[in-house]
Amino acid sequence: MTDTGLPVQTQIYHIRVKGILDPKWADWFEGFVMTSKDNGETLLSGPVVDQAALYGVLGKIHNLGLPLLLVAQVGCPCSKKNCARRGRCQECAAYHGAKEKLPYCLRTKNRWDKQCTALTTA
Repeated sequence: MTDTGLPVQTQIYHIRVKGILDPKWADWFEGFVMTSKDNGETLLSGPVVDQAALYGVLGKIHNLGLPLLLVAQVGCPCSKKNCARRGRCQECAAYHGAKEKLPYCLRTKNRWDKQCTALTTA
């Protein structure tokens, strides 16, 4: 909530970096889902409250020495429009992970790639 009593509007961001992030860094990127790709890249996807929070995440990536490939504000990538966890990536990943399943947005590998490709060629 903001000082005005209105809910904070978070945005979903995709951040793609060159390199594979070890799962031990997941706590450092709290709220983000980390997905390693076969091509040696990692995609972080999650909610960002404001530009200061985004700058903090980008600073962490810089401190790890990872080359930044993409930063994009996107809508929730979940294909389930009526999902109760839609837009809350970390909660969604934890929920499905407990069932040993991938979240819907990660079940089709190409879905992420198509969305990020569309962003980089636009």
